[in-house]
Amino acid sequence: MELVVDANILLAGFVKTAVTRELLLDTRLKLHAPEHLIYETRKHLLGASRLRRHIGLSTKQIDEIWFILTQHIRSHAKADHQKAYSAALKIAQHPEDAPYLALALSMGIPLWSNDKGMKEQNRVRVFATHEVLNKLQ
Repeated sequence: MELVVDANILLAGFVKTAVTRELLLDTRLKLHAPEHLIYETRKHLLGASRLRRHIGLSTKQIDEIWFILTQHIRSHAKADHQKAYSAALKIAQHPEDAPYLALALSMGIPLWSNDKGMKEQNRVRVFATHEVLNKLQ
């Protein structure tokens, strides 16, 4: 199953050690993400955020888990999905969602996100974690 992965999914891999982390490592999934994923998640993980305090990991631990969780995610440059970006901006509930929607639109594949706002558009199919799990079973 091929999917574009949203930042909230990758971040959940640091918080929830069960299903999300296992799915991120599942070789039956071919995961893609815009470069934006790297910047967005690193900002939340390494900044002075509530999430950083919640996960309670050192910078070294974050880096180790980061390497493991991202090794199967293919990163795409903005140029790979630039043509779909304006359409994505129109359907995105928040501007930071546009890179994920643009990549999904340009590749013609679904998006994996637990952001309920992502499902409010009708151009890209969006699967929540429990739906991805059901598809694989």
